Amino acid sequence: MAIDASWRRIALVILGIGSLIAAGGVLMGLSSLRYVLLGERADGVVAEVVREGGLYAPVVRFRLPDGESLEVRELGSGAPDFSVGDAVTVLYLPESPHDFRVDTFERLWLVPVVVAGFGGFCLMFGAVAWALSHNADLALVGERAFTVVSLSALFIGVFVLWSAVDLYAGGGRARGTVAEIRESRSMVAEEVTGPGGGAVRRDAVSITFVPVVRFTTPEGREVEFHGRGGSETALAPGDVVNVVYDRNRPGRARIMSFTDLWLPAATFFVVAMFFGLAVRLSRWNRRRATSRSSRSIP
Repeated sequence: MAIDASWRRIALVILGIGSLIAAGGVLMGLSSLRYVLLGERADGVVAEVVREGGLYAPVVRFRLPDGESLEVRELGSGAPDFSVGDAVTVLYLPESPHDFRVDTFERLWLVPVVVAGFGGFCLMFGAVAWALSHNADLALVGERAFTVVSLSALFIGVFVLWSAVDLYAGGGRARGTVAEIRESRSMVAEEVTGPGGGAVRRDAVSITFVPVVRFTTPEGREVEFHGRGGSETALAPGDVVNVVYDRNRPGRARIMSFTDLWLPAATFFVVAMFFGLAVRLSRWNRRRATSRSSRSIP
């Protein structure tokens, strides 16, 4: 009973945290929905991309129905998702035109979806802990949790692959130059074996290298974007690379390589396959155990 009570307390904590995170994602989604339902639409253009530290903030110029021209700055992001000259659709509130959003999936829905999805996974693990506190079959609970992970990874993988195929099939081609390799440092905790053979926990520096690539479109527009980051890179400043980009929004660009175009989708598919195979193996073992038990009964 003590174990069950411990699982119940753990479950309540995880469910509470997951509920708060999921609610935050829903609230952010409702905020974006407010612009879609109540906001006015206007055609705008990216007049400038301001870089402050590691953030890139597009400055958007659009015109109100009365003819007044506004130039407003969007929220910054860690990588440039727009370039100067991009045509965009602006959603603004009539009573406060400076309160606006750029009408793209990334700017409206990506963060709410990620936050709500993370909260959903917390709720799933909380549900697993709650089931364990009620003496549920561990194998059955694990199968259901792994099925959710597998299907979620499969869904995300299909979406990421569709986006990559769409860019590859319909995008323009250009030759780009690696302008710099940007280093991003963060502290991570790791466990190592100490002199006495025991585990020792320590902080280590994790370094990620991100290539910053610049290219010019046939129309003469200069575009800068970030390649996929990693713990190491084979590129160096000055290297020339092949680039594929969205003709309507050149800031949406990728280096023509497996790592940049196809690796994200492949990673999600591998995760989906791994968890799916784990579910199949667990079911096979349970059926085998049931069959042996039935044969042993006289």
